[in-house]
Amino acid sequence: MRRFLGVLASSAVLGFCAASSSAAEPLTIERVLVVGRAEPGGLWTDAPTEARTGSGAELSVVVLAREGRRRVVLADAAVVPLRIEGRRVADRERRDVEALGPAEVRWSTVEPHGFRVGPAANGATAPYYTNVSTTAEDFGRWLGYDTIDYFETVQGTWATGAEARRRAAAVTSSEAGAVQVQGVGTVRYKVELRLASGATFSSPGAEAVDRFGLLPSVHRVSVRPADDFLGWLGAYLLVPEVFGSAGGGANHQTERFTGADCADVMVGAFRRMGRTDVRYTNVAGLVRHTRVVAEPTVISERGQPERPIAAVQRGDLIRIDYGGAYAGRTPRTWDHVAALWEDRSDPNGPHRGAADGQLDGFDVVAHMGHPRLKIEPLGEQMPATVDVLRWREGRPRHTR
Repeated sequence: MRRFLGVLASSAVLGFCAASSSAAEPLTIERVLVVGRAEPGGLWTDAPTEARTGSGAELSVVVLAREGRRRVVLADAAVVPLRIEGRRVADRERRDVEALGPAEVRWSTVEPHGFRVGPAANGATAPYYTNVSTTAEDFGRWLGYDTIDYFETVQGTWATGAEARRRAAAVTSSEAGAVQVQGVGTVRYKVELRLASGATFSSPGAEAVDRFGLLPSVHRVSVRPADDFLGWLGAYLLVPEVFGSAGGGANHQTERFTGADCADVMVGAFRRMGRTDVRYTNVAGLVRHTRVVAEPTVISERGQPERPIAAVQRGDLIRIDYGGAYAGRTPRTWDHVAALWEDRSDPNGPHRGAADGQLDGFDVVAHMGHPRLKIEPLGEQMPATVDVLRWREGRPRHTR
């Protein structure tokens, strides 16, 4: 390997005889990584594991080390082909991880708390994460990046063997109240390695952060139900709300799945389809990338529109300007945005809860709420004035 990025853990030197060497070379462990593959037979990589539900995505342990002066990669023989830091690992660089002896491994998930645990470092007063002011006097003023609080949850006990070094790339949350939808969403994993000598090494975990949130070195697993817009939107389940999410290029918090606000999560999901020509914006700015399919219409607190809103489709964007007690809560024309997840109707009406082709409070929407993406009836956001937008067609521009 030409380079190994990141801060090295404490190292340990082991005796090891390489198959290609006539004499034993000392083996010095430098770093432990989590790698994953999206499906059986796929490429193993330290890049994020982004997979479809039911695809059989997996994770495994890889050890980066020095064999004398040579950098080598220790992995199970089945972890092939393997790419680390964008470069394919050649056979001559590989060593079997069994050379470490009876090493134990233990897995943990790494997650964000939904709401801030302590006081905001940037002075924000809202209980959820926000980079901007949410007070009426200076709403939207930049405060600086909020600090997202993370925690780890051990998954199982220390164990040895190939089965212990591999695990399903499952999405699950350990925090009460987190929305779970059939294994869809985003979570991160950490793995610890303990040698017979007692020396312990760990891949990056909750401590590995910068101002945008968890570093990309903490292995991300994002599972989506489909490859379309709503599928990728579902991959943002368990990602915390960060009002005024920001960052340049690949460091945008939404690109890194560390945080998003209501508009950015919609743009982020659309960009994951290859539409990288669409830039992050606020709710009002979404009109630059969409066309209007329903003009502003009032929906009552009972979920009934003042006039029929027809011809909407799954994935349409529903902009919301709150009424009732929340009227005028922000100085902006549009307060919020959701996406139509499923067409439903009044369970006591003629369609008995089934699809009716009309937008009303019974339809299910996905939106970034407090403190995470939610999937719930549109009526939970009423009364309000809404309009409906649809993404403009364009040619995907794949950058990865």
